[in-house]
Amino acid sequence: MIYQMVRNEDDAWDLAQDGFVRAWRSLANFRGQSSFFTWLYRIMTNVTLDWLRKKRIEGGQEFDDTIGLDGIAPGATTAPQAVAEPAVRLADREIRARIDEAIAKLSDEHRAVIVMRELDGMEYHEIADALGCSIGTVMSRLFYARRKLQTMLRDVHDQL
Repeated sequence: MIYQMVRNEDDAWDLAQDGFVRAWRSLANFRGQSSFFTWLYRIMTNVTLDWLRKKRIEGGQEFDDTIGLDGIAPGATTAPQAVAEPAVRLADREIRARIDEAIAKLSDEHRAVIVMRELDGMEYHEIADALGCSIGTVMSRLFYARRKLQTMLRDVHDQL
């Protein structure tokens, strides 16, 4: 989830470490009202969103589009594994790049719910717990995020 939000492997590892340190320090505050996974996921999400907000304020931009899959170290755990034919891989890579670019253009809140639901497969109630909002808010954010993605990726859909 963190990597999908920041699109930089080194930053993702740093944020994961910060999140685990924050969780360790807050372990006594875990009340068991939600699953441990949801509690930890919320901490990781908050660390990531805080970092993105801070970066936008300092850097004046939401996302650096120049960072792509080429910047991933070979053999990294976040590197995609491809086994398709070269032509198919090229087409898939181009489509994936367009999808990543579109997701990166979403607001932090919309990007978070898309990543959690579509990439991580979380249920609505898990997303709501992780973000500290209602299920209705999750549904609304997903609706608008999907609508924005459909608009931005209309030409990609026509190619499929």
